[in-house]
Amino acid sequence: MSTQPSQISTLRSALDHGAVTAQEISEAAIRKAHVAENLFITVGEDSRYAIQADQRIKSGNIRSPLDGIPFAAKDVINTVDFKTTMGSNVFADHRPSQNATVIQKLLDAGANLIGKTNTQEFSYGIRGDSGAYGVVVNPYDPTRIAGGSSSGSAAAVAKDIVPFAVGTDTAGSVRVPAALCGVVGFKPTYELLDTAGIFPLAPSFDTVGFLVPTVEDIRSLMETLLTGQDFESRPLGSDLRYRVLDDNPIYGGSGLSESFAREIVQSLGASTVSHPRTGTDFHFMELYNVVRSREAFLVHEAYVTQMPEKYQPDVLRRIQSGKAVSDEQATEARGLIAEASKIYATAFEDIDILFSSTVPIEAPLLRESVPTAEALMSQCLIWNLLGWPALSVPYWTRSSPLPHALQIIGKPGQDMKVLETGAVVQELLTTESNREKRGSLPRSKTTSV
Repeated sequence: MSTQPSQISTLRSALDHGAVTAQEISEAAIRKAHVAENLFITVGEDSRYAIQADQRIKSGNIRSPLDGIPFAAKDVINTVDFKTTMGSNVFADHRPSQNATVIQKLLDAGANLIGKTNTQEFSYGIRGDSGAYGVVVNPYDPTRIAGGSSSGSAAAVAKDIVPFAVGTDTAGSVRVPAALCGVVGFKPTYELLDTAGIFPLAPSFDTVGFLVPTVEDIRSLMETLLTGQDFESRPLGSDLRYRVLDDNPIYGGSGLSESFAREIVQSLGASTVSHPRTGTDFHFMELYNVVRSREAFLVHEAYVTQMPEKYQPDVLRRIQSGKAVSDEQATEARGLIAEASKIYATAFEDIDILFSSTVPIEAPLLRESVPTAEALMSQCLIWNLLGWPALSVPYWTRSSPLPHALQIIGKPGQDMKVLETGAVVQELLTTESNREKRGSLPRSKTTSV
């Protein structure tokens, strides 16, 4: 089965055939980034790295499929050439002396960083509506949130400013904004990618992630970053075992409520399955809050003591709440999470891929009074706690102009199975969405300057 054309591969072909230069692509991205309200905190001012890529391309010394491709990075990820503010006045003028590992690997591959995207302050919030540099609004409805905390990264891809952006995911912070903004978001297996040089929220769960137009773009990124590791492309086997999660232990209700998406995954042979139950069910949200609150407070303790006035008030309150959580409570919560990991591994031992919705609600309004954070995280944070890879793939229906999203989940280390399945599912979703609501999906992206 064919898959959607990758934006990275499309640009790669255009660069290699001389249809466009890396400098032209870079300058176009920089122009769009400068006028994209609140999406970027810092934007590049020149294209010197793109010019160097053009020289390599001309001489036939291409470093990787990413050589000359522009990208953006969430502004909690250290970059030598750009300020790294964490979306906060606490670090308003911070200039790192070293790139984060993931940034350095992308630069070494020839990718061209054009700017740092806006984010919820210190990544502390799934709505993405509290930071020192304004709020990123939803690309499909400016009265609604884009989701957090990687809001700027998701919107920058949705608005076709860059073909890929780097984010971080601690409880859904890549997948939630991906779902609300109508792009693909991927959280790999915990610790598969190095998080060195990324400001932590909760180190027990923090994961590097990516936002892109297509699943094939994720594969290009992962294969480049994991060159030399066992991450080879393999054909999708017909013997993979699929299940649709039919419940949600955090939010309640169906794990995949829309019949449209359910029909898609059932076409792959998926039946339903429930989250494993025990005598005492795991309260995942509570376990997450205990560990996240304690770890975040320890990270910020000196800053909130010395300069509390520089924090956003709501973020400051959340961080300070971690002072009431003891190390013993956090240790106990981690123990229960480890127990849950064993139970889930056993319960799903004979299943390769799980499906659920990415979020059970549409993008909330910017100033909505009804609490929505728990709902937004409810399908995602379990997989952060367990360390499983998870992919969000967007689709559209006749009933709403806002995007929906399907989540594809695999077991630790089975990232390629997730991506292979995701590529097939995205093709099915796109084909069926276009049939149901002609013209509702963004047109396939092509190279433009």
